[in-house]
Amino acid sequence: MSLLKSYLIFVAIYCTSFASYSQLRASHINSQERLNQLISQDSIYEVTLLLNADLAHAQYHHLPSSLAYTNQALGTVFSGIESHETAAKYYTRAFEIYDSLNKFNEVDNVLTHLARSYVDGKNYEKFDSLIPIALDYSKRLYTINLFYNLESEVRKNYFIKDYDDALQNSDKALEQLNNYDFISEHDKAEKKRWEAAFGYYKAVALINLGQSEQGYKVLFDIDSEQFHVKDKEHLFPLSQISTFNFYKFKYYKEYTDQLDLANRYLLKSDSLKFLAVKSLQKKISENGDLIYKIINKEKELQLAHSKRNEGRLLYNAFLIATIVLSLILIGAGIFFYYYYNNRKHIKAINLRLKESNKKLKRIDKERLEFFSILSHELRTPIYGINGLTTLIEQEQSPEKRKGYLNALITSSNYISVLIDNVLQISKLKFENKTLHLKPTNFSQFIKNTTTSIKISANQKGLELYTNIEKTICNEFLLVDKVVLSQILINLTYNAIKYTSKGFVSLNVTEKQRTDSHVKLLFEIKDSGIGIQNKNRDIIFNAFENTTFLEKNSSGSGLGLYIVKTLLKSYNAQIEFTSKPNEGSNFFFEINFEIAELPKSNGQLTPTALDTPSKILIVDDNHINLLVTQKNVEKIPGYFCETATRGKEAICLVKEKDFDMVLMDINMPDMDGYEATKHIRLFNPNIPVLALTALNSVEVQNKAKACGMNYVITKPYEFEVFKSVILKYSHVIQDN
Repeated sequence: MSLLKSYLIFVAIYCTSFASYSQLRASHINSQERLNQLISQDSIYEVTLLLNADLAHAQYHHLPSSLAYTNQALGTVFSGIESHETAAKYYTRAFEIYDSLNKFNEVDNVLTHLARSYVDGKNYEKFDSLIPIALDYSKRLYTINLFYNLESEVRKNYFIKDYDDALQNSDKALEQLNNYDFISEHDKAEKKRWEAAFGYYKAVALINLGQSEQGYKVLFDIDSEQFHVKDKEHLFPLSQISTFNFYKFKYYKEYTDQLDLANRYLLKSDSLKFLAVKSLQKKISENGDLIYKIINKEKELQLAHSKRNEGRLLYNAFLIATIVLSLILIGAGIFFYYYYNNRKHIKAINLRLKESNKKLKRIDKERLEFFSILSHELRTPIYGINGLTTLIEQEQSPEKRKGYLNALITSSNYISVLIDNVLQISKLKFENKTLHLKPTNFSQFIKNTTTSIKISANQKGLELYTNIEKTICNEFLLVDKVVLSQILINLTYNAIKYTSKGFVSLNVTEKQRTDSHVKLLFEIKDSGIGIQNKNRDIIFNAFENTTFLEKNSSGSGLGLYIVKTLLKSYNAQIEFTSKPNEGSNFFFEINFEIAELPKSNGQLTPTALDTPSKILIVDDNHINLLVTQKNVEKIPGYFCETATRGKEAICLVKEKDFDMVLMDINMPDMDGYEATKHIRLFNPNIPVLALTALNSVEVQNKAKACGMNYVITKPYEFEVFKSVILKYSHVIQDN
């Protein structure tokens, strides 16, 4: 309790220093009174709450100096209760603020405390990074913190038993102690303690390095009383003072054979180990001493007045007994009160820790199960792809080769959807999804979306029906095609996954119409296994529907979670009806804005080009290079050249006349961003389109910053790829 109270008093000093500032004077008067009350109660929890209130006050009023002081005070509180990691966090914040304010003396103090926290917390990696900086500050400012930092460094050497460095650093510290001018009485007392402490570390290092004679000489020159400074408790760890006496025991036993002296120091060493336990009885012992003095004083009075009045002596004896009993009862009451409260508090903390531990174990188990499922889901189609490529190569029958090829496309599409879902999970957690609405022929969009899904349905022998109400067949609506297609693909794939025979259908019907909007009902029905009522609440939760999956499928369990999350961007909710072994019906409603009809609904027809368009494709992956080359050559009037390095691409653009560059981003010698910057130095007008598998806001921003015109994300649909190429080639298209 006394050690804790010394730390709380330190915090009070900090808060008092805040009150000296005019801008904080009014707000901290009540805070100071409350803090003094809590210090008297040894309530570290309440003190921490109060300091955090001061922290919030300083942040709200933009008072950086006060903010730094409060952080340092919190660091000292947590250091006092040996929560060194938390203490280091607050010290680091204080350091950053002081450093930004160029308050070098305060930086010096905070770095010294931070270094000690890292040593006490056994975080030697961070300590090794920090101690050169802390030493540099204290040397440049020539402050007494130099010796606190040297002590931290030697203690670290001592703890990890690096006796060579411990010896070297102790000698350096002792030499600098003799050269430093200690002025105040406190500093002079600290010097004596440091002389004893560094001498101790030097002696231990010498003995453990085999230089016992010199080591014991240094050891016996140390005055152990200097390990403490007046008004400070346990400044030098009791375990090390115990070790100090243990080495004396070894000396007298092994070198002088003085067993009496040896046993005396051994007993002293052992006694120190139990000193911490005895300190708990200190207060009771002090009360006992007080009672003993009162009884002795009464005996003296009895001897002095024994001949005067025997009745008076009996009365005094009764009074003393009453006082003693009252003190004992009060002491016992206080003891049991604090004992009960502490037990109650500890039980509450343990209960919260157990609940937290259970939750963490459950989350860890669920994530392990998810990644196990994901690993299986990836390996299965990859195994199929490897086998199908071999079968296609060996098969002579065109019909069978086509069947194998369709199966190959299905496996590829499945992997693409699975990876998109996993990536989408992280994007949905960290990005606010906004819709990118474009005029879209709705029936054509539904047809394009279900084309790839139909192959998966055919592979399982299922009928895939698409029913769109006639009133909206040729409707043009403002749609985010990426978001809506992902919703429909996930729901339809999910239906196919849980249906072994029968059908899967996608139905779109009109529910309500105004002059500017139309509300559509989407229904995805199947004749699959259905969903039991007990699983209704978990199937939309990522990482929590593994019980349902284990019994019914090997899927990743992400599709429905993504559907539910993406529908929020449309302000829509998904619902479903289901009967076990009969099938399910998932449905939702979206209110679309009606787009203006294009001037012409004919097919897109690019005008004839005067000269063929020449495109440079840059990609270090030869397979990707071949695929892109074939896709470009499928567009009438286009041909291409290729490059596999960024520097090679720069040279080709300089030497030849290209109409466009398709640039990969991740390349070994020079990435696509850097290559584009070089191209823009001599050719600012040529369209440069990024062609990459990366898909994030960061990629879009970096591409724009380096001068790229557009980002095409792989994999892509050929028609989308073609339209982008035509757009940036300035080919005029009729709508």
